[in-house]
Amino acid sequence: MKSNNEILDELMDELNEEESDLFINNKFPYIHTKAYYYLRDGTEKYGSTDAFNLPNESWSKSDFDEMESGCKQIVSGKGFRKEYPLENLSIRGCYLLFKLFHFKPVKQKVTKMDNGNMLDEIEFEHVMDGTKVIYYNAISL
Repeated sequence: MKSNNEILDELMDELNEEESDLFINNKFPYIHTKAYYYLRDGTEKYGSTDAFNLPNESWSKSDFDEMESGCKQIVSGKGFRKEYPLENLSIRGCYLLFKLFHFKPVKQKVTKMDNGNMLDEIEFEHVMDGTKVIYYNAISL
């Protein structure tokens, strides 16, 4: 398995200047790193070292399945660009995914995509430092 830094470097090499700005402004390296370690370490180990002990046992198997799917998509470079959104996470799943990274939703806008699906544009705020990021999730109808 490639290291987190190797994957981030490869992703950065593929971005144009505008995408690089989105990459940084949306704290993608931080979010990517959290997703990478969640996948590498597994739920229990990740939760035992997390400042908020997330995820927790109140989350369902379906929630954990969505966490895994969302983390895999983030590690592959999805979510911070409208053109490459996360895909097929429920609203709850997307909110829990970002809760895992210590973000809370503050604003959401839904638009219809050309293919008839819906695109969620969600602004999240980091619960500790207050920084805001925007991520995208495409939902099939």
